Amino acid sequence: MAAARVPLSLYVHWPYCSFLCKFCAFSKARVPSQGVDHERITNALIKELRTSLAPHKDKELRSIYFGGGTPSLALPRNIGRIIDEANKLVPLTADAEVTLESNPTLAEVAKMRDFKQAGVNRYSIGIQTLDDESLRKMGRLHTGAEGLAAVDRAKTLFPGRVTFDMIFGFESQTLRQWRTELETALDHADRHISIYQLTVEPGTPLFRDQRAQRVVLPSDDVQAQMYEMTVAMCRARGFRHYEVSSYASHPSAESMHNTGYWRGQQWVGIGPSAHSRFTDPASGQRISSVRIPDTRRWVQQCESVGHGTGKELAVGDAEAKQEAVVFGLRMQDGISDQCFMGISGGQPLASYLCMDRVQYYIDEGHLLWHAPTACLAPTERGLQVIDTILLEIIP
Repeated sequence: MAAARVPLSLYVHWPYCSFLCKFCAFSKARVPSQGVDHERITNALIKELRTSLAPHKDKELRSIYFGGGTPSLALPRNIGRIIDEANKLVPLTADAEVTLESNPTLAEVAKMRDFKQAGVNRYSIGIQTLDDESLRKMGRLHTGAEGLAAVDRAKTLFPGRVTFDMIFGFESQTLRQWRTELETALDHADRHISIYQLTVEPGTPLFRDQRAQRVVLPSDDVQAQMYEMTVAMCRARGFRHYEVSSYASHPSAESMHNTGYWRGQQWVGIGPSAHSRFTDPASGQRISSVRIPDTRRWVQQCESVGHGTGKELAVGDAEAKQEAVVFGLRMQDGISDQCFMGISGGQPLASYLCMDRVQYYIDEGHLLWHAPTACLAPTERGLQVIDTILLEIIP
């Protein structure tokens, strides 16, 4: 019997947005005044794809994720070109997940069927909030009703494989408002939903507005209550809180692509600012790379040398072990000893972690040790404060 191929994921970064949200800290650029040169950027992506996937021909693609930016601004035929080219270079598995992020504007909704025909089979919609005033303040171009209509439309084309993002903690939002909003969102949800607490990232317009006291967000106590209410309401609707910000009503609806990140699997990222983590087939060394963030410079380098890599480094043992624990404990399934030892060169979790602090959090009901599977996992309480726990248990 032939040996199983190593799974690999592909992330494709589309940098352009029609508008720049006040809270967003992702790498992106506003659509140029002369419009996007779709053929030029697609050709650059395909050049980088060919260069980057060439060393991985013995692997298999389990997922492709088009993120950004707003990849639903791309032409569906060009999304199809990238999927087809990737499949030629590294074969897609029969159950491969191909996700495209989208905003719920009418123009983008109109392209849904074409994206499906291009090879997309999972649709992710950035709704963020159903409150029209909050949408306006954050710089979004859609209404809450348009967001829900986009979800309903997507469910007819991608049944069982639609997700959307919601955020709580917007300016002046109350517990009652969030409860009403979340109830409506869950009424329309398919089998997956992502729910985030609003994070004020340095360098964003929201950060500047908050520092200047032009924006007052709900208190930490109120946001903690919003989080707890979110978990309870999702559970009551049959959605398992399988990751810090992710809820699914069935295991098959969990994000295959993101789960690959959290479990330490290999991925290649193409496009401006895209990150990669993979094991070099020649040296066996785990590699971390990041592409040039500036779109214009990235395109020019792809055209001249076939890729837009800005920095590439070997991942040291200490960093690899830390990443494994940080990502693994984002999930309620946690991290198993077997998984950790595969990354640590055989070192078990118990000899790596600060076990006195691990035991403390087990006693406090924040962590669990599953003896039959030798797995360390957060409880629901632990997931809420996992960042604090990680600071104390990782040496």
